Amino acid sequence: MAEEHLFKEEVQLDGARGVTIKLNHGGLLQWSGKRNGSLIVPGDLIGFKQQESSVNLYSFPRLSSSGNKKLYSPHRSSGVNRVRKDILIKFTNPASQKIFCDKIQQFLDISGRPKRLFVIVNPFGGDGIGKKVFARTVEPLLKAAGVTIIMQETQFQGHAKDLAKSFNLSEIDGVVCVSGDGVLVEVLNGLLDRGDSESAIKLPLGIIPAGTGNGMAKSVLDLSGEACDAATATFAIIRGHKQALDVAAVVQGQVTYHSILMLSWGFVADVDFESERYRWMGRFRLDIQTIIRVVNLRRYNGSFAYIPGAGMDGTRPRETDMQDTLPQGAETNSEQGLQKNGGILAPPPPPKQAPAAASEWRAVDGAFLLIWLNNVPFAGEYVMPAPLAKFSDGCLDLVIMKECPRWDLFQLLLKIRSGRHIKSKYVEYLKVKAFQLTPAGRFASDTQGGYIDLDGEVLARGCGSFGDGSKDPMVYGPTIEVSVKRGLATIFRPP
Repeated sequence: MAEEHLFKEEVQLDGARGVTIKLNHGGLLQWSGKRNGSLIVPGDLIGFKQQESSVNLYSFPRLSSSGNKKLYSPHRSSGVNRVRKDILIKFTNPASQKIFCDKIQQFLDISGRPKRLFVIVNPFGGDGIGKKVFARTVEPLLKAAGVTIIMQETQFQGHAKDLAKSFNLSEIDGVVCVSGDGVLVEVLNGLLDRGDSESAIKLPLGIIPAGTGNGMAKSVLDLSGEACDAATATFAIIRGHKQALDVAAVVQGQVTYHSILMLSWGFVADVDFESERYRWMGRFRLDIQTIIRVVNLRRYNGSFAYIPGAGMDGTRPRETDMQDTLPQGAETNSEQGLQKNGGILAPPPPPKQAPAAASEWRAVDGAFLLIWLNNVPFAGEYVMPAPLAKFSDGCLDLVIMKECPRWDLFQLLLKIRSGRHIKSKYVEYLKVKAFQLTPAGRFASDTQGGYIDLDGEVLARGCGSFGDGSKDPMVYGPTIEVSVKRGLATIFRPP
């Protein structure tokens, strides 16, 4: 039995007469005759413009797809790319043209596409490409989709946080950051600092890669096998699909910061911040500083405690977990963990919500090369420390390295691009529901120096580190506590 179509008409397509277009109930638009082709309206169409006797379709279809999303592929989305393709359809019957446009619009409306977006552009981050990325890629695509844009460039560090505090939630359908990860984190913290934070944090967030690391953009796009570029990221936002995102509350005393990417201490934090002196080199500064730090390897004394996620034995993922089938963990209701007192873990004073039982906590002491706590798989576009990370499982993925010969460390750093490092005997990989870090000084040294990195910014630094640390939000040494608020935020993502 022939399929019944929502719409069927003979038209002129891209100058060719005698072309028949068909639109079926699944949103598949096909054309045949002197021109042949197809596109999926919800999945490939940016938008359309109706004129007197014609319709311009603005599409962004995939050119190819590797179809391979194995856990340990070096670039899981490297074979997937999209390209802008516009199609001009001319009608002889105005009534048919109107019916066609109405049917197309219905498919676009089903996914809840945003109509009004506040776009924040960071003109300073990364290689300073934010303004160009917005003008050349983001703005044209959003306009083709019929999205109303309110654009604001950041003028100073913390500006995006101030903007997020002042949004009129009823006037926008989401916030888009054309930047690296830092501006997105500022927006998150700004929304959570509002008096109406419970409703504000539901505002969907979008990220367009225009920074040095681009860890969140890579994680979001890789989730659906999409390429990590500004056009694809913009199209993902246009399509309107959303993903719940865990938020980590990072607490020291009365100071609280919220994180959506990662926290690191030791080797990774040293490379990130000490490479600032080579910022003129762009992203290659990280490679140079990595070599310097491996040659002059440091270890740091300290301790940490954690509550294992569901399905973990407390040491490393099971074999089934390595195949990306880790069960989701339950959300922790603890805003504070346990404090170390004379070498014994004991509960702190009762917080607003009941803390986890002392028996759930596990403590680890020693000298560490690195501690790396991750909320999403990628910390940067080419760095995947947490290949098993989920966006909303109520857990953070913890990477621990205590001892490692320099040559093996070089090998491991290369494997981080693909996630294979977690198979190494030198690496412990855990799923945790809550975490505490108590940092100390360098091993076998009187120098306290060290950094704690939160989403690419200095959270705290020890004496002897670069910079005086007078404006750091937290103090190096006292315990820093991390808990997970499952699915608190919402982020635009491809379906």
